[in-house]
Amino acid sequence: MEKSEIEHYLRDIWVREFEKEEKMVVDEFNSEDIELLAKKEYITTDDGFVKLTETGERLGRSLVRKHRIAEKVVADLFLADMNEMEELADQIEHVMSEEVEENICRILGNPENCPHNNPIPKGNSSDGTNNGLNNEFSVPLVSCHSGESGEVSYIKTEDARKLRKIMNLGLIPGSRICLIQKFPNYVFQLGNTQLAVDKELANEIFIKLDE
Repeated sequence: MEKSEIEHYLRDIWVREFEKEEKMVVDEFNSEDIELLAKKEYITTDDGFVKLTETGERLGRSLVRKHRIAEKVVADLFLADMNEMEELADQIEHVMSEEVEENICRILGNPENCPHNNPIPKGNSSDGTNNGLNNEFSVPLVSCHSGESGEVSYIKTEDARKLRKIMNLGLIPGSRICLIQKFPNYVFQLGNTQLAVDKELANEIFIKLDE
């Protein structure tokens, strides 16, 4: 069984065990596949039921998280339909590193649900949030004062067109900006370039201000 097949198995078992709270009997599965998963210590088959081990649960949760984040990326940035979304998400999740996963979450504003409205499981960050962000220290650009500087923390929007417009300006998490003026538009310095956005967009760009 290939790595991608193992990952699909673990993802599906995790959803059934921890979200749907199903009891899965061994006879439901291919015996060779179950033997391999048990040998790798991802599952146990005590009393004829399939259950994830601690290692299997952690990996399964991570795989479900990556898949749903990948679905969110495909739906929001590429406007793919549901069938295309599933196919592309399957491809993306298998090559998504934890660093990429975290950066995507920051770009998308730490989403809580995938396009199917299923919850995105929490990540393994020490603060318990999905991507390690401490959002309470970030403020929308509209709340900043002229002359204040900081780092773009995340983008908080459900509108794919707005998200692409913001990203096309070069505003991605980690970008450093300085607000120059707030009226009639929000003008800020990004590197050697001055850019402007309206109030609606400025309300969806969150900044961690310099102390």
